[in-house]
Amino acid sequence: MLEAMGQFGQFLLRAASLGDDTCTKFRRIDGNGRAPVVCFLPWRMPYRLAHGMGLVPRDFLACYEMPGAIVSSEPHLCIDAMRRLVDDAEAVVRRARIDPRQLVVVGMSMGTAVATYFANSLGARLWSIASADRGDLMLWESPAARVIRDRAADKGYALSDFTRASAGYHPVDNLANLAPGSRFVVGLRDEAVPPPRREGLVNAVRRHIPHAEISFLDAGHIQTLVASVRGGFAPAMAEQRQPA
Repeated sequence: MLEAMGQFGQFLLRAASLGDDTCTKFRRIDGNGRAPVVCFLPWRMPYRLAHGMGLVPRDFLACYEMPGAIVSSEPHLCIDAMRRLVDDAEAVVRRARIDPRQLVVVGMSMGTAVATYFANSLGARLWSIASADRGDLMLWESPAARVIRDRAADKGYALSDFTRASAGYHPVDNLANLAPGSRFVVGLRDEAVPPPRREGLVNAVRRHIPHAEISFLDAGHIQTLVASVRGGFAPAMAEQRQPA
C-alpha cells in the first residue's frame, strides 16, 4: 500500500500535464447489483490503483473513474462531465431498484464534487473524504490544478468564467438534502486542498447539516484517503446491504 500511495502522490502533482482535459468519457466498474454503495474515485486515479490502495469497498454497486474533463480548461466541460456521471449513476440506481434512503455515496478527493451533488439530489447519505467547498476556487487555487489553470488562462478564461459555469454545482450548494448519517473527513495538512477551501466546506456543513459527522486528521491528501479507510470507512461500506 505504501508503494501505491507514493505512486499516486507523485502522479497527482503532475497529473494535470497528462492527457486530454476536454474528454468527458468516464469508466464505470460494475459490482454487486444489490449493494447500495456508489463510489466516485479521485481525479486521474484508475480503479486498479484505488483497489491496490484499499480505497474500494469489497461490495459496491458501481465505482466511477473520473473523466479528464472533470477538471477542464473549458468551464462548461467541467459541468458537462459531472452531469454525465450523475445521469449514469442515477440510471444505475434506478435499475437496481435501490431505495435512495439506503444508498451510501462515497466521494474521494475530486470525486467528492460529483458525489455530493449526486447524493444531495437523491437524498442519500454522503461519505466525503478530502473534499473542498467550491470547484471554481479549487481550480484557481489548488497546486494540483496548476497546469489546467494555466491552460485556461492561455485560452483567455478567468476565474469568473468558471464561477458562472459552475453555479449550483459546488459541494457547499448541495448539502441541505443529504440524509442523516452523512460523514466528512478533512486532512489538516492536505497539500491539494488549500486551507480556505477546507474551512469553507466545514463551515457550510456545520451551518446546513449540523447532524453530520466531521472528522479531522493530521494528515496530507493521500494519507487522509488511506487513513479514512483504515479508520472504518471501507469496513462500514462493505457492511452495507440492500434490505430484503
